[in-house]
Amino acid sequence: MERATARTYNQGNRGTKEMWWSMYGLKNKRPAALTMLLAVALLAGCAKSDSIVGEQQPSPKSGNEQVALQVWGDLGNQVALEASFRLINENFMKQYPNIRINYKFVQTPESLDFGLLSNELPDIFYVQGNKTTKMSELARNGYLLPLDEYGFDLRRFPEEAVQYGTVDGKLYSSLPAFLDTKVVYYNKDIFKRYHLSPPRTWDDFIALLEALSSRGITPISMPGTEYKERSWMSYVLMALFAHDKSEALMNDAPGVKLTDPEFVEGLQYFRDFAEKGYFGADYVSQDRVRWRLSFTSGEAAMIVDGSWNNLLYENSGVNLGKFYVPNREGKRIIPVSYNNWTTYSVSAATKYPEQAVQYLKYLNSREVQQLMGDATGMIPILGDIEPSDSIQDLMKYDATVDNFTTVMAHLSKRGMDAPTLYRQTVLAELLTSKLNGKEAAELLQEAVVYFDADP
Repeated sequence: MERATARTYNQGNRGTKEMWWSMYGLKNKRPAALTMLLAVALLAGCAKSDSIVGEQQPSPKSGNEQVALQVWGDLGNQVALEASFRLINENFMKQYPNIRINYKFVQTPESLDFGLLSNELPDIFYVQGNKTTKMSELARNGYLLPLDEYGFDLRRFPEEAVQYGTVDGKLYSSLPAFLDTKVVYYNKDIFKRYHLSPPRTWDDFIALLEALSSRGITPISMPGTEYKERSWMSYVLMALFAHDKSEALMNDAPGVKLTDPEFVEGLQYFRDFAEKGYFGADYVSQDRVRWRLSFTSGEAAMIVDGSWNNLLYENSGVNLGKFYVPNREGKRIIPVSYNNWTTYSVSAATKYPEQAVQYLKYLNSREVQQLMGDATGMIPILGDIEPSDSIQDLMKYDATVDNFTTVMAHLSKRGMDAPTLYRQTVLAELLTSKLNGKEAAELLQEAVVYFDADP
């Protein structure tokens, strides 16, 4: 059954992507009316949530005249990023007065696909590097400008950060400067009421969950309807139980399979937590808003969320505590990925590659990165960025490992999206007890092994 399911998924996913790329291919020509309709709809959507610095200028005839660059920002994180990018863009335009930045918070996965379909990509837009398969698909299909010939200075960045922005040996994006991980935020008042403390070992953590559940308190708020956020707890579990095996897969070590016991154990714990009531009674129907509200209102004692939302919880009014879940030996091994808030690519179709590249180089600068760190309270990966006081407690961990979506993206072959299978199908079926850990691992293994060699 698992083999058939994985193979069907890959065939269906491959068919979808072939249709997608045939629609978006550079040589594909659509009826003018359709293109016009899509472009108008896109622009109408953009107008609803613009954060614009600088007005659109007429297209210049010469590189010495002023140009206007269209830049798309992350709509989902507009609240966290708007003030920072307003200042970043203002400072950039002071340094480069011949370049105007028209920055709009309109990018979502859907608007990016829509921009491809309608040939309306902006000059610059954000990407997520090797965290997903999207950037590699865009690069390999000719939508991104290769950056190697533009003289980027990458000496400040570790090799892993450079690889984040690299596809097939070519650089395609500005580089990350911060680390993302998953943190357990907890309500100190609830812990104090029941004489509970942050765990020192995995057994302590299980005892903590049992103590809260037995008292009618939801131990961990879980957003069952949100495929991204419901992954956070799973990332923690896979990091704790499959740390070495995940690293081996990322290093292409032979003989390692997703059906190895370490992966099965991490997946099984995710199902067990749901069945034992550690996510509460209504987690299956709980959306993102309700997920956070159940924690901030005191219904749930803990919530697992990103380190990038640290300031959100600091300012929530909750008597806040934080910890990383320890493994059986008491080590805090955290799942990490690189933050994409300053990682942007240039469209291959831009009329102004030199000016667009200058903007990416500015995003790579310490000036921008320190500004972003001060404003958002993220964990820096570069030694010359001073961390903010609010994250000192988040920098206390013993080891890191790539989060499991990045592992699945690394294992994905061309035309296949294993991270989506993991987050949208496997975790949903674990939460509803349709799969156990062994079956889930077998499904993932079949997905990454099966490959139709037909080009």
